[in-house]
Order: sequence, then C-alpha cells, then structure tokens
Amino acid sequence: MMNHQQYQPNDDIPFFQPILQYYNALPIITRTWFTLSLITTALHTLEIFDTDQLIFIWDRIAPPKLELWRILTCFAWAGPGTMVEFSVLILLYSMVLTVPSYERNPHEACWIENEREVVPPSNNPELLRDQIMYRWMGRESRSIQRQSDCIFAFLISSILIVLSYILVTETSMLNELPIPRPILLPVFTRTLLYTIITLQSFQQPNEQHNINFFPVPGRYVPLFHVGFGVLMGYRINETIHGVAIAFVYDSLVKEDGWMAKLIRRKRVLSTPQWLIHLVGEDAVVHITTDGIMETRANTPQSAGLEPGTNNLHRAAAVGDASYIQSQIDNVERASSPAEITSASAPFRQGDVNGWQPLHEAARSGHFQILKLLLEVDNVGISTWRRRAGKLKINVNARTNNDRGFTALRLVEEHHGPENECAQLLRAVGGVSLGFGDNADDDE
Repeated sequence: MMNHQQYQPNDDIPFFQPILQYYNALPIITRTWFTLSLITTALHTLEIFDTDQLIFIWDRIAPPKLELWRILTCFAWAGPGTMVEFSVLILLYSMVLTVPSYERNPHEACWIENEREVVPPSNNPELLRDQIMYRWMGRESRSIQRQSDCIFAFLISSILIVLSYILVTETSMLNELPIPRPILLPVFTRTLLYTIITLQSFQQPNEQHNINFFPVPGRYVPLFHVGFGVLMGYRINETIHGVAIAFVYDSLVKEDGWMAKLIRRKRVLSTPQWLIHLVGEDAVVHITTDGIMETRANTPQSAGLEPGTNNLHRAAAVGDASYIQSQIDNVERASSPAEITSASAPFRQGDVNGWQPLHEAARSGHFQILKLLLEVDNVGISTWRRRAGKLKINVNARTNNDRGFTALRLVEEHHGPENECAQLLRAVGGVSLGFGDNADDDE
C-alpha cells in the first residue's frame, strides 16, 4: 500500500539554510557562473562599477589599453539593468534553473576514432575479455568526460559569440547584404544563457519544459522564446543571437554531422585532451588481480562523479543495466544475514553529498535501472509493485545528510512530473522532497 506522507514546514533551521544548501548543490560550472554574475551585477547596482567598465569594447581590450577584464565581465553582468529590475532577476533565476541540466548532460565532444568492426560474441575467453574491455572503454571514455565537455561548450560558444559580435559591429562585411544590420548589445550574459538553453533543448528534445507557466516540448523551446518575446514586445536580438550560436556549435561537435562529413571527420571540433586532463577525466583502464576490469579517472572523482562513489553509481548514471543486474545476482546468492548486508551495502552507499546509485539513476532518467534498484515488478499496464527483495533501498532516501533531494524530486526537475520514472516512483511510495522540505513519516 502506498505510504502517504504528511508534510510540515521545518521551523528548526534558519530561513537562509535551504537557500545555501540549494546553492551548494548546484553543479560547479553553474555555481561559478552564477556567483560571478551575482557579484558583478551587485557591484554595478551599488555603483561601484559603471556600465562602461563592464561591457565589451574591442578598442579597449586590444593593445595598447589591454583592459582584458572586459572579456570576463561582459559574460558575467546580468544587465543591462540593476538587481532591482525584473529582467535582471529573471535572468539570474533562469541561470540556476536551466544551466544545471545541460551541465549534467552536455554535448559529447570527445575525440572519436574510426569505428571498429563489431565482433559477435565469442566463447574464446581472451577474445571475450577484449570485447568487454572495448565495450567499457567505448562507453566510459565518453561518459566520464562530462565536465570537460561542458567547459568546452561554454568556451567555444563564448568565442563564437564574441567573433559574431565583432563581425556584426566592427566590420563592414554585412554592408553588402540587403538586410538591416542587427543591433547587438556589448554584454553577452543573456546571449550565452540562450545558447545553453537551446543546446539543452537539442539534448532533450522530447522533455517537457515549463516556461512562463506554459508546457513546451524541448525541441520547441528556442522557437517559444523567440515567439514569446515578439508577442510581448521584448527585445529578442540577444535571444536570436544565442539560438544561432547554439545551432553553429551543435553542427561543429555533432558526430557525423553535415559539417563533419565535408571535412571527412567524425566531428569538426572535439574537446582537447589538455582540457580533459586538466579537469581530471582521463580514462584509465585498470584490471584487478581478480581479472575484473575497471575504468577510472585520474582523480578520486571516478567517472566524473563525486568522491565516495562506487561502480554502481557510475553504472546507474550511464544506464548500464547488465552490470547492475550482475551485482544484484551476487546479493541474491548471499545466504546469511551478514553476507546479505555486506553484499547489498554498496547499493545504499552515498557519496560525499549523500547521493546513492538510486539518485544517479533518477537524475539520468533510467527507468529500467530504477526498477532494478527498487526491485519492482509489473502487475499491470503502468502498474508496479515492490517485492520483498534483499537490497532494501529506501525509495525516499535523501541527498545531503538527509536534507536534500529525493529520487522523485530529481526526476521531476530533470525530466518532468509526467515522466515514466516519476510515475514509477510515485507508484512505489516515492514522495517529492527538496531542500527545506520535511516529512514527519518518511519511509
């Protein structure tokens, strides 16, 4: 029977603590950009910096003046305007609301060699081991390069924004075209934000996005922003500029895209190895003394996840159901209570932020992984029931010292409340809790 939760506000913590916890839970790139934008905009609001000191002015960046800070501030000022203006606050809010989704699932931009011939399964142990190693290397070498791919997307998008701005405003190349010269603002925070929003829509074209209280499928998000701006009489130059940059970047890094085919490569641009190494996401194949092959990053943040994770976290994040099933089989073979507790403990292990494999599967939206972890059986169409298994995973386990997100809240935020993962979690007693929420009857 579903366990109905009774909610009550948590009056025992300071009012600002949920806000601080939400801020600390933001991915590092989003948190850094938001912090810089908040500080820069606040300093401008307090009139410590003038608008003229923050915007992009090529003549002052180029020698001999070399006012290089403008390269940063033009992407970190949420203007035009101050922090008491609605448009500035909405921009900052949109930043923390939409950018984390792309940071966790950016465009794959790692280098791809020519495809190897797919060899059918073999009974030869050595050949089978090679096939397993190639399968793991192929998947893991891409899946771990999440942060470096995201940094690369921000970097290339920013360069494209600056170059296109200079082309439009500082050269006469468009004078010959029978169109009016577009007027672009010399501040690019909004442009970069719409670039990331559009790239996110490319990554998740079928997901529902709630924009200004309207449900919009991912593939139509760019069109909606432009159309809504026109309808409301807003300035849309920066919106169109950001959407155009996203289309260019997508073409540059898309595997076997039309631009890649022109130059006979898998991708036009790839995340450079020095950046992957700098972030610490080099894939290193390691074979244990038991013959078990692992793929590790060159830092404790194995597979680009937080310290404290295990292979189940990685498998849940990338959707490797076969590996998770193999570990469940090990638990099922255990007989004594001590053996069962020991074998099942990694399934409930939290990283430094309290994220269990369940949370990774929820954030990534892997339906089958959630069914495996929660030991769920189908009892009808869209009807599920947990069986009395040995994993004993709490469907309402929370991140961040039991004060953060439940799995259902993660699914709702990243994939929408009507996603099949959300329906599954609700059916087996899942509740939606986030920072600052409290339940007096938690499962």
